[in-house]
Amino acid sequence: MLIKRGAEAELRRTEFLGRPAVDKVRVPKSYRLTELDDGLRRSRIRTEARLMAEARAAGVLVPIIYDIDLGGAKIVMEYVPGGSLQTYVERQGALDGLTVARVGLQIAEGLAAAHAQGLIHRDIKPANILLENGVERVKVTDFGLAR
Repeated sequence: MLIKRGAEAELRRTEFLGRPAVDKVRVPKSYRLTELDDGLRRSRIRTEARLMAEARAAGVLVPIIYDIDLGGAKIVMEYVPGGSLQTYVERQGALDGLTVARVGLQIAEGLAAAHAQGLIHRDIKPANILLENGVERVKVTDFGLAR
């Protein structure tokens, strides 16, 4: 089931070894030569998976990576059932001050840990913040632009 389609990738609900999961697949670009496109998609998915692993090692809460398929330009990762902060706000309305502080602190602590290791996300926005257990715990996702 398609969750989201972006300019560079599609997110689809799936299962991995009986666990709820998400496939992030880099979509082919028809305007590029096939060989170039395949190489770029493989390289970008490899880089994103490496950066997610580095972020996790630095203490950033990120979805668990279950599998990487370079040939298919795909990462299979943990499904976080709460959805994104963007979706939450669109459905529930503005967050109260205490919740903003709790969520913001978690995001800031994660980014500070990543920055201390030289990792810069470069695309922090509500759509890339996943909420676990309502608004109790956040996970940062989409490291496609990270450096």
